[in-house]
Amino acid sequence: MNEPGASIQGLNELTPFLTATERCLAQCKTMLSFEQEKRQALLSDDLSRLESMIQAQQAAIMRLESLEKQRMEAQERAGYHNLSADAILELLDDGPDKDTLARQVGELRQTLEEIRYQNDRAMEIARANLQIVNSLTAGKEQKERQGVYKPGQAGKAGWQTGSSFDQKM
Repeated sequence: MNEPGASIQGLNELTPFLTATERCLAQCKTMLSFEQEKRQALLSDDLSRLESMIQAQQAAIMRLESLEKQRMEAQERAGYHNLSADAILELLDDGPDKDTLARQVGELRQTLEEIRYQNDRAMEIARANLQIVNSLTAGKEQKERQGVYKPGQAGKAGWQTGSSFDQKM
Protein backbone atom coordinates (compact mmCIF):
# COMPACT_ATOMS: atom_id res chain seq x y z
CA MET A 1 0.00 0.00 0.00
CA ASN A 2 2.41 2.65 -1.18
CA GLU A 3 1.71 6.29 -1.86
CA PRO A 4 0.37 6.67 -5.38
CA GLY A 5 3.28 8.93 -6.31
CA ALA A 6 5.90 6.57 -4.88
CA SER A 7 7.60 4.56 -7.54
CA ILE A 8 9.65 1.41 -7.25
CA GLN A 9 12.66 3.73 -7.32
CA GLY A 10 11.22 5.53 -4.29
CA LEU A 11 10.92 2.22 -2.47
CA ASN A 12 14.60 1.52 -3.10
CA GLU A 13 15.33 4.86 -1.44
CA LEU A 14 13.71 3.77 1.84
CA THR A 15 16.94 2.30 3.23
CA PRO A 16 18.73 5.69 3.43
CA PHE A 17 15.61 7.12 5.10
CA LEU A 18 15.61 4.36 7.71
CA THR A 19 19.34 4.81 8.26
CA ALA A 20 18.94 8.57 8.70
CA THR A 21 16.03 8.01 11.11
CA GLU A 22 18.17 5.57 13.12
CA ARG A 23 20.92 8.21 13.36
CA CYS A 24 18.40 10.76 14.65
CA LEU A 25 17.20 8.24 17.22
CA ALA A 26 20.75 7.57 18.40
CA GLN A 27 21.40 11.31 18.71
CA CYS A 28 18.20 11.76 20.74
CA LYS A 29 19.34 9.00 23.09
CA THR A 30 22.66 10.80 23.49
CA MET A 31 20.77 13.99 24.26
CA LEU A 32 18.74 12.13 26.88
CA SER A 33 21.92 11.09 28.66
CA PHE A 34 23.10 14.72 28.59
CA GLU A 35 19.76 15.83 30.05
CA GLN A 36 20.08 13.28 32.86
CA GLU A 37 23.66 14.39 33.54
CA LYS A 38 22.57 18.05 33.61
CA ARG A 39 19.91 17.23 36.17
CA GLN A 40 22.48 15.46 38.35
CA ALA A 41 24.81 18.46 38.08
CA LEU A 42 21.98 20.72 39.25
CA LEU A 43 21.19 18.43 42.18
CA SER A 44 24.82 18.37 43.27
CA ASP A 45 25.37 22.11 42.69
CA ASP A 46 28.34 21.27 40.44
CA LEU A 47 28.47 24.41 38.30
CA SER A 48 31.45 23.39 36.17
CA ARG A 49 29.78 20.06 35.36
CA LEU A 50 26.53 21.92 34.61
CA GLU A 51 28.32 24.32 32.26
CA SER A 52 30.01 21.40 30.53
CA MET A 53 26.68 19.63 30.06
CA ILE A 54 25.01 22.74 28.66
CA GLN A 55 27.81 23.12 26.13
CA ALA A 56 27.54 19.43 25.21
CA GLN A 57 23.78 19.82 24.80
CA GLN A 58 24.21 22.79 22.49
CA ALA A 59 26.60 20.80 20.31
CA ALA A 60 24.21 17.82 20.37
CA ILE A 61 21.31 20.02 19.27
CA MET A 62 23.33 21.32 16.34
CA ARG A 63 24.25 17.74 15.40
CA LEU A 64 20.59 16.67 15.63
CA GLU A 65 19.54 19.57 13.38
CA SER A 66 22.03 18.37 10.77
CA LEU A 67 20.86 14.76 11.08
CA GLU A 68 17.22 15.82 10.88
CA LYS A 69 17.93 17.73 7.68
CA GLN A 70 19.53 14.59 6.22
CA ARG A 71 16.56 12.50 7.35
CA MET A 72 14.10 14.89 5.72
CA GLU A 73 16.07 14.84 2.46
CA ALA A 74 16.13 11.02 2.51
CA GLN A 75 12.38 10.98 3.25
CA GLU A 76 11.76 13.23 0.26
CA ARG A 77 13.95 11.07 -2.00
CA ALA A 78 11.94 8.04 -0.83
CA GLY A 79 8.79 9.74 -2.10
CA TYR A 80 7.25 10.68 1.25
CA HIS A 81 7.64 14.46 1.16
CA ASN A 82 5.84 16.33 3.99
CA LEU A 83 4.31 13.18 5.46
CA SER A 84 4.29 12.34 9.15
CA ALA A 85 5.82 9.10 10.36
CA ASP A 86 2.34 7.73 11.04
CA ALA A 87 1.24 8.56 7.49
CA ILE A 88 4.33 6.84 6.07
CA LEU A 89 3.65 3.77 8.22
CA GLU A 90 0.10 3.61 6.87
CA LEU A 91 1.41 3.70 3.30
CA LEU A 92 4.10 1.04 3.76
CA ASP A 93 3.38 -2.61 3.04
CA ASP A 94 3.87 -5.00 5.93
CA GLY A 95 7.45 -6.17 6.12
CA PRO A 96 10.84 -5.46 7.64
CA ASP A 97 10.98 -1.80 6.53
CA LYS A 98 7.63 -1.05 8.10
CA ASP A 99 8.64 -2.92 11.27
CA THR A 100 11.91 -1.01 11.44
CA LEU A 101 10.25 2.37 10.98
CA ALA A 102 7.54 1.51 13.52
CA ARG A 103 10.22 0.58 16.09
CA GLN A 104 12.18 3.77 15.36
CA VAL A 105 9.10 5.96 15.68
CA GLY A 106 8.12 4.31 18.97
CA GLU A 107 11.62 4.69 20.41
CA LEU A 108 11.85 8.29 19.22
CA ARG A 109 8.57 9.19 20.88
CA GLN A 110 9.57 7.49 24.12
CA THR A 111 13.02 9.11 24.13
CA LEU A 112 11.64 12.56 23.40
CA GLU A 113 9.05 12.16 26.14
CA GLU A 114 11.82 11.21 28.58
CA ILE A 115 13.94 14.19 27.46
CA ARG A 116 10.96 16.47 28.08
CA TYR A 117 10.43 14.94 31.52
CA GLN A 118 14.11 15.25 32.48
CA ASN A 119 14.22 18.83 31.20
CA ASP A 120 11.10 19.76 33.18
CA ARG A 121 12.63 18.30 36.37
CA ALA A 122 15.91 20.14 35.71
CA MET A 123 14.01 23.40 35.27
CA GLU A 124 12.19 22.82 38.57
CA ILE A 125 15.51 22.26 40.33
CA ALA A 126 17.05 25.34 38.71
CA ARG A 127 14.06 27.47 39.74
CA ALA A 128 14.22 26.17 43.31
CA ASN A 129 17.96 26.87 43.45
CA LEU A 130 17.39 30.36 42.09
CA GLN A 131 14.70 31.04 44.69
CA ILE A 132 17.06 29.92 47.45
CA VAL A 133 19.83 32.16 46.13
CA ASN A 134 17.42 35.09 45.79
CA SER A 135 16.07 34.65 49.31
CA LEU A 136 19.56 34.34 50.76
CA THR A 137 20.71 37.40 48.85
CA ALA A 138 17.65 39.40 49.87
CA GLY A 139 18.12 38.43 53.53
CA LYS A 140 21.80 39.40 53.43
CA GLU A 141 21.05 42.73 51.78
CA GLN A 142 18.35 43.47 54.35
CA LYS A 143 20.74 42.72 57.24
CA GLU A 144 23.41 44.89 55.66
CA ARG A 145 20.96 47.78 55.30
CA GLN A 146 19.92 47.44 58.94
CA GLY A 147 23.53 47.75 60.10
CA VAL A 148 24.23 50.94 58.17
CA TYR A 149 24.21 54.11 60.27
CA LYS A 150 21.85 56.78 59.04
CA PRO A 151 21.62 60.35 60.34
CA GLY A 152 19.08 60.66 63.09
CA GLN A 153 19.28 56.96 63.87
CA ALA A 154 21.43 57.30 66.98
CA GLY A 155 18.63 58.39 69.28
CA LYS A 156 16.40 55.57 68.11
CA ALA A 157 19.06 53.00 68.71
CA GLY A 158 19.67 54.15 72.28
CA TRP A 159 23.03 55.65 71.48
CA GLN A 160 24.30 58.73 73.20
CA THR A 161 23.74 61.74 71.00
CA GLY A 162 25.85 64.80 70.67
CA SER A 163 29.28 65.63 69.53
CA SER A 164 32.43 64.07 70.87
CA PHE A 165 33.75 67.61 71.03
CA ASP A 166 31.24 68.66 73.65
CA GLN A 167 32.94 69.66 76.82
CA LYS A 168 31.46 69.54 80.21
CA MET A 169 32.26 72.32 82.59
